[in-house]
Amino acid sequence: MSNIHYKLFNLSRITKELKVAIRYVFCSIFEVISLTQYFKRERFDLIHVSGGAWQYKGILAAKLSGIKIVWHLNDTSLPWIFRKIFSLLSAKPDAYIFASERTRDYYGGLIKESKMEFVIPAPVDTEVFSPNVMIDGDEELMQLWGNKIVVGTVANFSGIKGLDIFIRLVAELNKESDDFQFVVIGAKPKSQSSLHDKLIGMIKELNITNIHFVGRRQDLRPLLKRMNIYVCCSYAESSPIAVWEAMSMAKPVVSTNVGDVGKYILSGESGEVVPVADVIAMKDAISGLLINKQCMKDMGERAREIAIANLDIKICADRHKAAYEKILGY
Repeated sequence: MSNIHYKLFNLSRITKELKVAIRYVFCSIFEVISLTQYFKRERFDLIHVSGGAWQYKGILAAKLSGIKIVWHLNDTSLPWIFRKIFSLLSAKPDAYIFASERTRDYYGGLIKESKMEFVIPAPVDTEVFSPNVMIDGDEELMQLWGNKIVVGTVANFSGIKGLDIFIRLVAELNKESDDFQFVVIGAKPKSQSSLHDKLIGMIKELNITNIHFVGRRQDLRPLLKRMNIYVCCSYAESSPIAVWEAMSMAKPVVSTNVGDVGKYILSGESGEVVPVADVIAMKDAISGLLINKQCMKDMGERAREIAIANLDIKICADRHKAAYEKILGY
C-alpha cells in the first residue's frame, strides 16, 4: 500500500447547501482544466472514474486529455436532473464498471451508445473481517447487553438507509420478546439533523428503550462479532459493503431486496431476503432464524463461505485488472 502514488485535488462538491452549490457551479470549469492538465502531464493509460454518476469532472477531464475512460457506477437511485446529465455524458467513457447487476439495469436505458460492460461487486477483505480475528473494543457497551440477542445494522443517517424501517422492526420484535438489544453503527451528519429528530420522535412514540445509536466506529469488527443477526433495511443499494462485511464475519443476514444482495444471501442458506419496507416479513425472518440456534450458526458460516468465494478483495481486484486489460486491448 505504501507504494501507491497519489495526488490530492481540492474539488468542489454538489450539495443542497446554497454556498457550496454556488462554489460547485463557478469552480467546476477551473477544476476540470486542472485535472486535464494533470492527466496530460502524467500520460496515464486509463482513467478509472469512481464515486458514481455524480463524478462528471473526471469524465470531462479524461475525455479532454484523450485518455481511455472507465466509469464506475455504484448506485440505483439518482435525482432526475443528474440522470439527464449522466445520459448526455454517457457516450464519453470507453467502458463501464457496474457494482451490481441492478445498477447495470438502472443505468442501461440511459447509456446512449453500446460500451464494454463489467459487473464487479464491492469487495471485502475476508482475512481482516474474520470471526477468528481477536479484536478489542466496545467492551463496556457489550457487557451491558449481557447474553441478550443483538440485532444490528451499519447505516449512516440517510433517508435511503431505511432507519425508520429498522425502528419499526425493533418495535415489532419487542412485542415478541424482551430479550433483544439493537445497535445502529453510523455517522450522524449535521445535514441530516431533521431525519435524526424524526427517528428519535419515532423511538419515543413507540416506547423503545433498547436501541443504541453508537455513531461512527473506526473498527466495526468488535460490534459485528457480537451481533447475532445483521439486518439491512435500505430502500435502495447496489453492492452494500456493510452487508458483505457482516457475511465475512459469519453473520446470518436479513436484508431488504436491494442491489445484488439476493445473489449472495441465499434464502435458508446464508440468511433471508424480504421485500423493501416489509417490516413484518423482516420480523418473521428474524424470528425464524432464532428458532434453531445451530441453524443460525450454520447460516453465518455459509455466509462467510459465499463472501470468500465471491466478494473477497483479491477476487475483485483480479476482475478489475482483467477489465482494464480488455479495455486497453492487452
